[in-house]
Amino acid sequence: MLKRLLIAMIMGMCMFVDVHAATVQNIATGITSDTTSRAVVTPSGPKSFYANVICTSGACTQTVTIYGNVTNSNSNGLLLCTITLSGTTRAQDACPVVTANFAYTYVVTTSTSGTGATGNVYVQY
Repeated sequence: MLKRLLIAMIMGMCMFVDVHAATVQNIATGITSDTTSRAVVTPSGPKSFYANVICTSGACTQTVTIYGNVTNSNSNGLLLCTITLSGTTRAQDACPVVTANFAYTYVVTTSTSGTGATGNVYVQY
């Protein structure tokens, strides 16, 4: 009887697994030129960085380099990922999952071009 109760409890616990969507945090948004963002607090644990660039017409490009840092500074960080975006009116891509933990993250954008090009960078965890 105790064995059946234990099995029933284990099976019941498996039916209530908490499934939720990833949490998304802005790293830098509204990027319209080549720039370096401010450093922002980064969540610990596995995470993925996602970037997009949107243009009002024609082709647009933007290169996004993402850095981790142990201090609240947007210089001298460690390169975590580079995302090269290129498309017609919109382009997006993501880095492979990053497991390195840094207290802060910042973004450097280069090669921003296109009519009304506006980029955004997010971290998902």
